[in-house]
Amino acid sequence: MNYLKLSLISFLTLCSVITTCAEALHDGLQYWKTTTPAQQNVQILKVDPARLRIIAAHANGKALGRESIATIAKRYHAIAAINGGFFKSGEIGDGLPAGILKIRNQWYGVAYRSRAAIGWSSQLQIPLIDCVQTKTTIYLNHQKFPLHAVNQPGSVKKAILYTEAYGKYAGSLLGGYDIVIQDHKIIKLVASGHTPIPKGGYIYSIGAKVQYPRQSLDLGNPATVNIVVIPQLLKEHYLAWQLVDNIIGGSPLLIYRGKIVQDHSMERLRSFFVVGRHARTAVGILPNGHWILAVAEQNILNGSPGMTIAELAIFMKNLGCEYALNLDGGSSSALYLDNSITHNRQVPKDEGYEDWHLRPISDALLILPQDK
Repeated sequence: MNYLKLSLISFLTLCSVITTCAEALHDGLQYWKTTTPAQQNVQILKVDPARLRIIAAHANGKALGRESIATIAKRYHAIAAINGGFFKSGEIGDGLPAGILKIRNQWYGVAYRSRAAIGWSSQLQIPLIDCVQTKTTIYLNHQKFPLHAVNQPGSVKKAILYTEAYGKYAGSLLGGYDIVIQDHKIIKLVASGHTPIPKGGYIYSIGAKVQYPRQSLDLGNPATVNIVVIPQLLKEHYLAWQLVDNIIGGSPLLIYRGKIVQDHSMERLRSFFVVGRHARTAVGILPNGHWILAVAEQNILNGSPGMTIAELAIFMKNLGCEYALNLDGGSSSALYLDNSITHNRQVPKDEGYEDWHLRPISDALLILPQDK
């Protein structure tokens, strides 16, 4: 469905904005605030990757768990930060990525369906933006074995791969088998449950009800794990996607090659998520390679209503973005700047937090000085 056929009035509302002067907070970093006639408050950062470092970081440094954006940012001495991708919340799997997430070459989560993502390298920060899927395969003693998930809660019906980013121990359930892989070979075969994940290695956990090849596996047998990223729009960038060491997933893709994306059917989104007005966080790339980080507020105190996906896409286009995607939003949407939280929205009281910025998130995109 095409959700971007806005009325002329809506379009003009977004095109005419009231902008405060941009403030140069650091060499290579500018900040300003914009308000539309519809009272949509948006906070914007423009980042020059030649002068500042852009990194991804996860709460607690592992795939499980959440922290406030301020806690994550201060740990890395970040100048600024925005929240990252979507994540799971609840007692089981709290903080696990709900899509692709790769940080400093460590896989935290993979893409189970085609969704927007941004990828870049810490040293050469030329970003890629596309809709991507991932394909994960595992071969033990030259035989392909089933694989249903990466870094997810254990299941008797699934074979799950746990990477070092998951934490100290695999999340496998009792009753199955854990195969410990390190240095491209099997180093241990044990009954599943709380098995330590080796440094630089994996745990391949086979649930009790999983069908798999009944071949003999011995210590020292070769083991090959491959996780590849498959771009859906610009397939010529396939190799480049394998080389980036940071990937944050979002949804949907907003702008691609300078044009607003009007068809989100590839990403299979629910209509209320697209057409409803919510707090939104977006990341975009200008033609000169500078990054745009934007947070559209939904604040019951100042009346800012948030944005639809269509409005966000037009807004990022008007900022000059050649590529852009939507990140997590709602209560997660936040911007951290120079040791303080800038206001975005008030979290409803039933979420259990006294102030919006205390809501813990899974991962963040951080801006650091070059020497950090």
